[in-house]
Amino acid sequence: MDRAKLFPLLKGVLVLAVIALCSGLLLGFFNHITYVDPLQSAYDQFAADTGKTFSEMTDRDGKNYENSSIVYYAVSDDGTTHAFLAEGQGGRFGAVQVYVYVAADGTIEKVEIGENSENYWDRFEGSGFYDQFIGQNIATLAPLDADAVSGATYSSTAIKNAIDAVVQYYNELTEGESHEQA
Repeated sequence: MDRAKLFPLLKGVLVLAVIALCSGLLLGFFNHITYVDPLQSAYDQFAADTGKTFSEMTDRDGKNYENSSIVYYAVSDDGTTHAFLAEGQGGRFGAVQVYVYVAADGTIEKVEIGENSENYWDRFEGSGFYDQFIGQNIATLAPLDADAVSGATYSSTAIKNAIDAVVQYYNELTEGESHEQA
């Protein structure tokens, strides 16, 4: 091969290699400074929603149910609240993450929506959708039969599926224990 053709070719390859190296280093740097640990994020959300501390959390990676899964589960340090991050399939634009908090007596205390791609949340305002879960004894909710929000049926289904996962997992955890309300 002619030297006159080889030198520009090698120069071009070297320039592209330097650009690729610099781009990779910059991407790595920005990933490092902007990374959010999903476990720590769940801890922070559990604490923000309940005002309680959670020291130990179980990563339920792979604990799947039909149309749903448990992402994280924790019990508050004082033992009064079970916190779940569940993911329900069936939303119009994908899965919906739902934070569900269950009191030690087995009643649902709170339901909060997490990450999702849905866009019909305005239809839930004033609908009373979450009221059908709050205060319910979790042992009596399986299988969950919930009313959907008109115009947001897919989103409602995804939330219901996530809460179904919580119901199933909680009942597996406490199998044989009494869930009677005081």
